Amino acid sequence: MTIDTSLIPANLLAILDEVRQQPDVGTGFPPELLTFSGHVERLREWIEDANEFGIAYELLVSMLENFPFQLSGPTAVKLLEVGLVMQFKTDRPQDVRFDFR
Repeated sequence: MTIDTSLIPANLLAILDEVRQQPDVGTGFPPELLTFSGHVERLREWIEDANEFGIAYELLVSMLENFPFQLSGPTAVKLLEVGLVMQFKTDRPQDVRFDFR
């Protein structure tokens, strides 16, 4: 079975677009971090310019875990699809039930 990985950049950009539309959440970024717009631009560069999808995915997940961004149902499914297609694993104790290595 061949997995179609072409959905990865499109899905990441869709997720980033929804995050981009919530600049009010970005006002909560600590001053020692990049600004919200700086984060969005850096993520766009990782996806579109560098094709570093793993880095972009990890940064998006980190932003979603640490700040109260909201994703619509279809966009949340896109995030799940990327994680499944890229077969991301976690070593966090609370995620052990999802680790099939």
